[in-house]
Amino acid sequence: MKKIIILATVFVFCFVFFTLIKAPAAVVVQLATPYLPKDLQLGKVSGSMWQGRILQVRYQGEQLNNVRWELSAWSLLTGRLTGAVKFGNVRDTAGISGNSQFVYGLFDQGLLLNNANLRLTVERAMARLQLPLPVSAKGRVVVEIAQYKSGLPYCQALKGEIASPNIDVKGLNGWFNIGPLSGKLHCKSGDIAVIIDPENRLGLEADAELKANLDFKVAGYIKPDASLPREVHDAAKFLGRPDSEGRYPLNF
Repeated sequence: MKKIIILATVFVFCFVFFTLIKAPAAVVVQLATPYLPKDLQLGKVSGSMWQGRILQVRYQGEQLNNVRWELSAWSLLTGRLTGAVKFGNVRDTAGISGNSQFVYGLFDQGLLLNNANLRLTVERAMARLQLPLPVSAKGRVVVEIAQYKSGLPYCQALKGEIASPNIDVKGLNGWFNIGPLSGKLHCKSGDIAVIIDPENRLGLEADAELKANLDFKVAGYIKPDASLPREVHDAAKFLGRPDSEGRYPLNF
């Protein structure tokens, strides 16, 4: 009798396991729909639960194209879900693209990212910020994360870089170039923080933090290079009085 119960248990486990492995991604997404955010819109879904693809994902005004993923079913036996995700086309400079390896803890709900990359336009990034002065700019933003570990409110560990290799800004007399900007990513008391590399034509020295409730804070200085157009220097005067080194305060 005991052997029959063991064999039956093994059979049921194997049946459920292999059913999940072969489950179409479209069916899984349909079952999960009631638990997803209401403003999340998904395009055509193909493939399996463990290796699938979604043509478009729209959420809060942003769209990701050609989202592909690979998951390890065996990792579930350790209480974790491991896999990799890719989206977009790196050659499409107008869109968003990226990739990452990840580990998600099923019990502690912790997220770990490794070798993550994100590419988007300067316009998209600036649309999410409330700048002290209206600015029209274009270029490319590249985020490279060696490692990220989730925490409260955002992170427990973070090591990475954010850079824009070449930024153009629109002035009264047309577009002009301000060169590259870059910074180091790290965690600061659970917040995501960026230390800007001061070697830039804007003379920008700043620390930026993404705090709880998406409260974005920037504190530092700006001292435009003499080679930049006069309108840049005039705009900097609206930030306040310069200090003894000619730097204008930047706080927002």
